[in-house]
Amino acid sequence: MNSSVTITTHKVRSPSGKRYVYHQLRWFGPDGTRYSENIGRTDKVSKRQAEKLRQAKELQLRTTPGLRSPGRIPDLDRFLEMYIESRRPELAVGTIELHQQTARYLRAYFGESRRLDRITRYDAREFKTTLSKGELNHVNERKHASLSPQTVDQHIRNARTMFNRALDDDLIQHNPFDRLSGGLPQPKKDWHYVSLEDLTELLEACPNQGWRTLLGLCRLAGLRQGEALGLRWDDVDWDNSRLTIWASKTKRRRVVPVAPELLPILRDAFEHASEGEPMVITDVAHPNVWRDFQVIRKRAGIEPYAKWCHTFRKNRESDWIAAGFPLHVVVEWMGHSDEVARQHYLRVDESNLTAATHSRIDHEVTQKVTQIAEMEPISSDDEEPQVLRFEDFTSKAGERIRTADVQLGKLAFYH
Repeated sequence: MNSSVTITTHKVRSPSGKRYVYHQLRWFGPDGTRYSENIGRTDKVSKRQAEKLRQAKELQLRTTPGLRSPGRIPDLDRFLEMYIESRRPELAVGTIELHQQTARYLRAYFGESRRLDRITRYDAREFKTTLSKGELNHVNERKHASLSPQTVDQHIRNARTMFNRALDDDLIQHNPFDRLSGGLPQPKKDWHYVSLEDLTELLEACPNQGWRTLLGLCRLAGLRQGEALGLRWDDVDWDNSRLTIWASKTKRRRVVPVAPELLPILRDAFEHASEGEPMVITDVAHPNVWRDFQVIRKRAGIEPYAKWCHTFRKNRESDWIAAGFPLHVVVEWMGHSDEVARQHYLRVDESNLTAATHSRIDHEVTQKVTQIAEMEPISSDDEEPQVLRFEDFTSKAGERIRTADVQLGKLAFYH
């Protein structure tokens, strides 16, 4: 099929009866269908300008064969639907929900029938401005909720990812979102380190055994809230100090080591469980977890921080990495999505689990956590709780290495 683009003129009569003459580009698609595109009136666009536009169009069709047949390019609604379905096997449920929210904003602003290649960089910038002003809030279930600048940037990044897929599939020639927020820093993640001292205070402030177990599982095993609340006694391997977790987000099964400081909390919960009770946690009201945790936090005298369970998980992840466990092992224990896991080594050895469940820990720390697990709810003891410091039972980088030993020329240090 001839790949050249020709230029001709086309006469158009306006509703008032006046006639105009347009420059028109013509080319054939792969199936032999002829396509045309008006590039401007002859009294506005010179022949020289029209020729430059013809050459640019011909180059565009040669470099992006998918554009040769405009009928192949889907509208926005169809493309977004195909995109979401294609990413479901790759992304976690929460990430898919965020992409779906971005898709709702795109449909609301551009319209479902807008052809994908008709969205320009100017349109993308106007979309971001409209989103920032809150003029698309009617798309949300919470219609009056305003979007923070970080949330707006997140939706722009999602849109850029979506249109990159269209670019890879030769549906568009450029990504209209590729120049937005390019120089902006990534939003800061909420970060608060809950030390073992803070955890001690929180455990002492818990109203019952269920809350102690929930906080212990989230902070010391890195479980998600739903995973901890859904844990069954059948999933606890007492002989090997391991937990079998069925991830609530990724729907994958993983095995997590039970750290020495978590073991007495689980044992005490088992001793207080009703006979025949299958669930590890039974006395925590699921719908009110966030509200009730704020009460516990205030009672413990801990400063407020966002996303308490997510923070606990990040703390556990950091502790495992700081303890020297390989990154791909920590990724597996945390239950990250396949997309994250593929960025690291994929093999988790039996030795990794054994090392985590037999790691050395200061006897004083283990004894203190055991005492907390066995105490009565809301202790009335006025004595100050013993302070537990993470740095007391972890080694420090560079300890026992003298500066003189690493001076240039002292080769004995390297042997």
